[in-house]
Amino acid sequence: MKKLIYTLLITFISVSAYSQSEAIYTFNLFNQLNFNPAYAGSKEVLDVGLIYRNQWWSGIDGAPKNLNLYGHMPFAKRTSGIGLNILNDKIGLDRVLSVALDYAYRIRFNKDNVLALGLGGRIENARTDWGQINDGVDPNDPEFGNGDVVSKSTFNVGPGVYFKNRKFYLGASLPRMLANSLYNDRDQFSGKVNTWFVQGGLTIPLGENVELLPNLQARINPNAPFDLDANLNVMFFDAFMVGAMYRLDDSIDGLFVYQFKNGFRLGAAIDFTLSELKQVTTGSFELMAGYTFPCEDCKIKSLRYF
Repeated sequence: MKKLIYTLLITFISVSAYSQSEAIYTFNLFNQLNFNPAYAGSKEVLDVGLIYRNQWWSGIDGAPKNLNLYGHMPFAKRTSGIGLNILNDKIGLDRVLSVALDYAYRIRFNKDNVLALGLGGRIENARTDWGQINDGVDPNDPEFGNGDVVSKSTFNVGPGVYFKNRKFYLGASLPRMLANSLYNDRDQFSGKVNTWFVQGGLTIPLGENVELLPNLQARINPNAPFDLDANLNVMFFDAFMVGAMYRLDDSIDGLFVYQFKNGFRLGAAIDFTLSELKQVTTGSFELMAGYTFPCEDCKIKSLRYF
C-alpha cells in the first residue's frame, strides 16, 4: 500500500507541475530551447544533444524519468534559427511525449550583439496506464480509472526573446501561452496557469584559460511559489567545466562537462534533495551527451551555452 501511495502522490504532484510548467533540468543551460524558442540558432552552428534525468531515483516508486532530445541551427545567413525539441517523460502512471518546433528571427546589430525573437509550437500526448495500479486497489474504482490506457493530445504555443553577446546573455519566454492542459479533466490540476521564464548569465575571465560563468533562472507563476535556480560554473581551457547550483527550497546540485576536441561533449550532474522528500530519497541525477558541429568562420567557444 505504501508503494501505491507514493506512486499516486508522485503522479499527481508531477502532473500538476507539468500542466503549468516545463520539465526542469540541472543541465538546462545547455538546452535553453526547452523553454525559450528564441534560443534556436544561438550557438551559430548546428548543435544537438541528449539529456536523461532520473528524479528522486532512490526510495520513490513512480518518480519522474525524463529524456530530452534536441537540435538547433541557424539558417538564411544566420538571420534565422530553427530547432527541434523532443521530450519523453515517465511520471507515475503517466507517460508524456512532447514534440516542439521552434523558430527564431535573429537581428544582428554587429558581429557580437544579437537579438532573437522566437515562437515555438508543440504537440503533446499523455498516456495514463491504470493497469499499473497494484492489487491493493480495485482497478474498476472510478477514482483510479478502469484499468485501461487513457490517451489525450493537445497543442500549445509560446513566444520568447533572447539577447546575447560575448560577455553576457538575457532571455525571457512564455513556453505555454494557451490555456489548455493535458489534464484539464482534473479540475484540481488546471492548466490555465502560465509560467514565465527569465534567465541570464555572463562570463568573467579569471585568467588566460579560466572563466567564471554565473547564471540565474527565475520561473514566475502567479499561482505558485517563486522558483529560482542560481548556478555558478568554472570553465578551464574551453574544454572542462565544473559547477554548482542551488534550486530554491529544493536541492543543491553539482555538475561537470567535458568537451572533446572533435566537438563531442559528455556531462553528469547530481542533485542532493533539501526538501521534505529527503526523508525518502537521496536526490536526482542527470547524464548528458551532445555534439557541436565545427564552423571555421564562427570563432566560437563551443562548450559555452551562449
